[in-house]
Amino acid sequence: MIRLNTLRNAVPLLLLLPFAATAENFEVVIGQGGNNFSPSTLTIKVGDTVTFRQVAGFHNAMSAPGAVTSFRCGPGGCGNGPEGDGGGGTWQQTVLFPTQGSVPYLCEVHGQSMSGLITVNPVPVTLQSFDVD
Repeated sequence: MIRLNTLRNAVPLLLLLPFAATAENFEVVIGQGGNNFSPSTLTIKVGDTVTFRQVAGFHNAMSAPGAVTSFRCGPGGCGNGPEGDGGGGTWQQTVLFPTQGSVPYLCEVHGQSMSGLITVNPVPVTLQSFDVD
């Protein structure tokens, strides 16, 4: 017989299994063909990552105020110091998106003329029925 307390403790662990098993990485290319992000709009799931990869120009990638996930990435890494400043050459940084919602982002150097949007959807959960004696 399974006790209700045991079952209650197991539910959060079971909910994490789909999250860990289905995480994906997406790529946004920066500067290919001009001052742009490609793709500029992206739909992902909670727990997915996005790799921002600069191929040309002088850019960074930074979440806009109010975004559910905050980041500021450049050639030196991700952070609020000089590591997140815009820079030239080629570089790539990966950002984890742990929260459902909208993440507008932009190049700090070019402002809203170089921007994008990442929509983070919840992880779909498939529930199955089972009997507990």
